[in-house]
Amino acid sequence: MNRLYILILCAGSFVFPSLQAQKVYTLAECRQMALDNNVKIKNGRLAIEQAREQEKEAFSKYFPTVSASGTYFRSNNLLTQKISLTQEDQQQLGSIISKLGLDPSALASLPTSFTLEAINHGTMVNLMAMQPVFAGGQIINGNKLAKLQTDVRRLQLEQSKDDILSTTESYYNQLLSLCEKQRTLDIVDIQLQRIHQDAENSFKVGISNKNDVLSVELKQNEVAANRLKLDNGIKLCKMVLAQYVGIFGEDIHIDTTLISNLPEPSVYLVDHEASLDNRTEAKLLDKNVEASVLQRKLKQGALLPSVAIGAASAYQDLSNTGHVKVLGLATVNIPISDWWGSNHSVRRQKIAEKIARQDREDNLQMLLIQMQNAFNNLDNAYKQILLARKSLEKSAENLRLNEDYYQAGTSTMSDLLGAQSQSQQARDQYTDAVTQYLNSRTSYFIATGRSVSE
Repeated sequence: MNRLYILILCAGSFVFPSLQAQKVYTLAECRQMALDNNVKIKNGRLAIEQAREQEKEAFSKYFPTVSASGTYFRSNNLLTQKISLTQEDQQQLGSIISKLGLDPSALASLPTSFTLEAINHGTMVNLMAMQPVFAGGQIINGNKLAKLQTDVRRLQLEQSKDDILSTTESYYNQLLSLCEKQRTLDIVDIQLQRIHQDAENSFKVGISNKNDVLSVELKQNEVAANRLKLDNGIKLCKMVLAQYVGIFGEDIHIDTTLISNLPEPSVYLVDHEASLDNRTEAKLLDKNVEASVLQRKLKQGALLPSVAIGAASAYQDLSNTGHVKVLGLATVNIPISDWWGSNHSVRRQKIAEKIARQDREDNLQMLLIQMQNAFNNLDNAYKQILLARKSLEKSAENLRLNEDYYQAGTSTMSDLLGAQSQSQQARDQYTDAVTQYLNSRTSYFIATGRSVSE
């Protein structure tokens, strides 16, 4: 019997997949999946790798520059030529010798033909290495600027992470709100069924007319229409959340427990001035000023002389007797003609540096305003929760009293349905207030440079 029961359960798990346990994702899991699958994060990590390669490229400027060249040539013909002196050539040569005061008889001892040999192949190899000794600080500052770019890429990645975590929670809480409102409609359905039953009983005994029953049924139809809209909204919200966390196409399910124990905002309040150092945006502003300073130093360094030392080696084989020469080198480069134009470039960069410093101070003040605004939103959301709780209690009591009054015949169906609508609105307002509090808390954490998991 037990074995048969197990087989039936196993078969049912294939026939009815919905009976199987579905994965329920927590907010922390959705955040992590969003970080793992988001394109901006992937591109941000690649940008860091790019910056590291640029940093390595800048470091190579410390090393000597080495160049080598080689040449080999061969003529298509032997570069030899035989020259013969004709009788006329000998006479002209004798005349020239006589004019020079020499004895023309010396011509008799000279050959009448000559063979001139030229080079028909050869090899030349050159090798040179130059080590920069002083470059006006351009190499050092260039390396600092490359490292700074890597730091900027890391900070930008952290900034993207904050945006993704905040957006993920916003989608998550939106779905949470819709699911809670769906539960509210379930409660409303039960309330309307009870009211409808009371109206029918009253109509049957002649206490009320048919209009009360129809009013309840119209309200039930209205709730059914709202449920259709709500169901479509939940489906769409699930698709958006699933796509954002990287599981598009899956029917994502979340933990729909609405948190009720929420601390006062004062628990999370911190010193905003001290929190500036934790803000990614503030660090980026500092890096922007630092980059402007380094760029100004690079401009100034380009106006200074550069000194390099090195050695050169040359191998030549032009007549089948190769030999090597080694030379020591020292070069000094003074950019005289660049002083006229580059001076203005330095001044322009000094102005850019001043602008960066002013922007930093202005944006730091804006960050302080942003922190205060984020805390104000959190405080307002908490106060909305307190008000919603009171409304929830009063609306529930009002609904109970109106049901009693209607049964006693001292209240109309219109009053009862109005009380029911107020109860529903109070529950929805409380749900919205809680989700707004959760979103505002995350926004305040990010605004003060803290981890959203705190």
